[in-house]
Amino acid sequence: MKLILDQFILKTNKLDKILITLVFFFPIFLTISIFAADFSASVVALIILILILKKENILIFNEVKKEIYFFSTFYLFLLISLIFSMSFKESFLPSFFYFRFFLFALGIFYLVKKYDFFQKILLYSICFTFMVVLFDSIFQFFFQKNIFGYPIKPYGGKYILTSFFNDEKKLGSYLIRLLPFLISLLYYYNFKRVHYLYFALTGISIFYTSERVALFLFIILAIFYFLVIKKKIQFILLGFLILSSLLTFNKEFRYQYFDHTLMQLGLIETKWNKSYNNIIRYYSKEHEDFSYTALKIFQKNILTGSGIKTFYLACNKLKVDKNNKLNKEKLSKEKKSNKEKQFITLNRNNDLKCSTHPHNIYLQILSDTGVFAFICVFLFFAYIIKKNINILQKKNKNNLDLCFYFLNVGILLNLFPLIPSGNFYNNWLSLILFYPFGLWLYINQKTKIDG
Repeated sequence: MKLILDQFILKTNKLDKILITLVFFFPIFLTISIFAADFSASVVALIILILILKKENILIFNEVKKEIYFFSTFYLFLLISLIFSMSFKESFLPSFFYFRFFLFALGIFYLVKKYDFFQKILLYSICFTFMVVLFDSIFQFFFQKNIFGYPIKPYGGKYILTSFFNDEKKLGSYLIRLLPFLISLLYYYNFKRVHYLYFALTGISIFYTSERVALFLFIILAIFYFLVIKKKIQFILLGFLILSSLLTFNKEFRYQYFDHTLMQLGLIETKWNKSYNNIIRYYSKEHEDFSYTALKIFQKNILTGSGIKTFYLACNKLKVDKNNKLNKEKLSKEKKSNKEKQFITLNRNNDLKCSTHPHNIYLQILSDTGVFAFICVFLFFAYIIKKNINILQKKNKNNLDLCFYFLNVGILLNLFPLIPSGNFYNNWLSLILFYPFGLWLYINQKTKIDG
């Protein structure tokens, strides 16, 4: 650690010192203040924009020019969507300044490429943050409040962990979305045993957050994890024992994760909401309605979408248009009744339901920014899958392969299409998505050279 500190002081210029400091504290900022995290990322983006314009840095950024072109294409589609947005005022800030997230990732790539010691700074930063968050979660579990005095939160007849996020249910999402990044860095530096501990403690903490999506993503991560680790049988049995014990001895969590989920999917009957009975669903009724609304918005705005942050406005417009159409047609009650019955049969009782976003990444991209932006994200998702298949097919995987493998897994979890999700264009989720991407750019280049 002293050697890294000496290198930081002696070998870096003023701008790079600012960059390194902001990136080091970034995962901590994500837990305590979205403003601090966004501000630090924006400062990094601004500095990198200045550095890109300097001729001496051209060679560094030329190595990722394909990725820069790809993101620029995606960003162009966002700008086109902004021009045709149904509310330019609402869409302007999240659309126009979206480029800062990629520049933030380029900032991390620049530092990793320029300084050999910076990867260890990344490792120490995220290891330290995870240790603090996990310790705080355990502290909150046993003492009913965290180290800042935030009380454990009542939810559905049970108490759940929120740690530094206090009233927001983000702890599980934070842990699962950054855990692959942590594991990748541990593999890079060959800390073989440490990631077992982080994996187990993170899984238990996620369970007690009562966040079903986070737990589902953790199970997917576990599947990817078991594909490459040694001593798989012992670890699988240990994980199964822990999970089954937690579910068996806690009926409130068992209800949250199993009974309530099965009710929403229509697999078991429920007395409190008959709309779930006799209809097998992929999502809950509410999420299916959001999906139905998003597709309806997309149908009216196939090329450019309705604009970022306009889902609620577009949804209400659809409702108004639907009502006006019914009034103008002046159909008889009998014809209306027949038509409504047909509508219900075809659409599985789906209704137009409005919210700030449709709670699914790909449907949001379609409804907000159109088909071309969707194609960009989908192609990148497919590219990542292909990369991991290639790694799994290698007989002798080295630490660099496994580092890249888990970076890819992190991207797959963040872009997983078959579950409810947060707002894709939201600052917090975008920052978490692009934070590991800087290292991904570097390792992707390194694997091409070494491979």
